[in-house]
Amino acid sequence: MRPRVCCMAAAFCLMTIPAAAQVVLSEADALARLSTESPRVRAIRASIDIAKADVMASARWPNPRVTYDRESVAGISEGMVMVMQPLPITGRRGLEVHAAEAMLDAVGQRVGDDLRRARADLRLAYVALQAAQARERELTRARDHLQEFAGIVQRREAAGDAAGFDRLRAEREVLDLEADRVAAAVDRARAQASLAAFFSGPIDPSTIVVADAMAPPAPLPPVDALVEHAQTMRGELLALNREIEAARFQARAADRRLIPEPEVLGGTKSSSAGRGDVGGVFTVQATIPIFDRAKAEHALALARGAQAQARADTFRLTLASQIAALRAAAQERRAAADRYRTSAVLSADQIERIAQVSYDNGERGILELLDAYRSAASARLRSTLLDAAARESEIELEFVSGWEIP
Repeated sequence: MRPRVCCMAAAFCLMTIPAAAQVVLSEADALARLSTESPRVRAIRASIDIAKADVMASARWPNPRVTYDRESVAGISEGMVMVMQPLPITGRRGLEVHAAEAMLDAVGQRVGDDLRRARADLRLAYVALQAAQARERELTRARDHLQEFAGIVQRREAAGDAAGFDRLRAEREVLDLEADRVAAAVDRARAQASLAAFFSGPIDPSTIVVADAMAPPAPLPPVDALVEHAQTMRGELLALNREIEAARFQARAADRRLIPEPEVLGGTKSSSAGRGDVGGVFTVQATIPIFDRAKAEHALALARGAQAQARADTFRLTLASQIAALRAAAQERRAAADRYRTSAVLSADQIERIAQVSYDNGERGILELLDAYRSAASARLRSTLLDAAARESEIELEFVSGWEIP
C-alpha cells in the first residue's frame, strides 16, 4: 500500500508542474515560418548571388594599362608615357553578357524549384508529425482503456469472480501497450525535431504540436492538365531552356573572337636632345587570330547546348509518366484509406463491444477479449498511417506537377 501512495503523490506533483507553452501550428503556419530568414532558404538563394557576380564579371570593361619607358644613350635620354585601352567593339562582350544573364535566369528557375522542394519537405515533415501524434494518442487511449479494464479484473479477482490468469494477462497487455506508446513518443520527438529544423527562429522542438485533423482531400486534376502545368511551371525544365539559349549566345561570342579587337595606345614622348621637346605617341594594335581561332570555345558552347537539350527532352519524356504514376498512387491510397476507415475501423469498434459483452457474460475468455482490443487499436493506427501515406503521395504529385492543389 505504501508504494502505491508514494506513486500517487509523485504523479500529483508532476501534474502541478507547469508544462512548457505549446506551439500549435497549422500547415499554413508551418509554411509561413519557412521565411526568407530561414538558413535553409538563404542557402538555396545564395546561388543567385553567385550567378549575379558572373553577370557583373562578363559586363565589365577591360582596364586601361599605363606604361612608362625611359631610354638613355650617349648622354641623350628619352621618356615615354603611354596609356593602352582595349576596345571591345566586336559585340562579343554583349553576347557574353546575354549568356551570363540567361544562366542567371536558369539559376533563378532552379532556385524556385528548390524552394518548392523545401516547402514540400516541410509539408512531409508536418504530415509525419501529424501521424506520430495520432499514433501516440491512440496507443495512450488504448493503454488507459486496458489499464482501466485490468483494474476491474483485479477487483473481480479479489471478490472471487475472476481468475488470477485474467488479471496477469491483462496487466501484461498493458505493459506491451506502454512499450509501444514509448516508442511512438520517440518517433513523435524525432518528427518534432525534423519539423523544427525548417524554422529560422529559436524554438523548442518538444513544444511543437500540429493540428490533429488532416484537411479533406480535394479532387485531383487530370493527367493532361497536370503535365501541361508542369511544362510551364517546373523550374528545372525552364532552367534547361535558358541554358540552351545561353549556349547559343556563347557560340556566337566564340565566333566573334575571329574578329580582331583593337587596342589603342596614346601618350607623350620627351627627349633631352636639343630643347627637350615633347611630342605625342599614338598606336593601334590588334591580335590576329591565326593559331587560336576559338574552336575550343565554340565546341564547348555547342556541347553545353546539346547536353541541355538532351536533358530537357529526357525531362519532358519522363514528366508525363511520373505524373501519371504519382496521380494513380494518390488515387489508390485515398481509396484504400477510405475503404479501410469505413469498414475495418467501424467493424473493429463493434468487435470490441461484442467481445466485452461476451466476456462479461462468461461466453468468451480473456484472450479473445484482448485480441479484440488489439484489433481495434491496430485498425485505428493503420487508418492513420493510410491517411498519412495518401497525403504524402499528394504532396509529391504537387511538387512534380508544380501545382499545389488547394
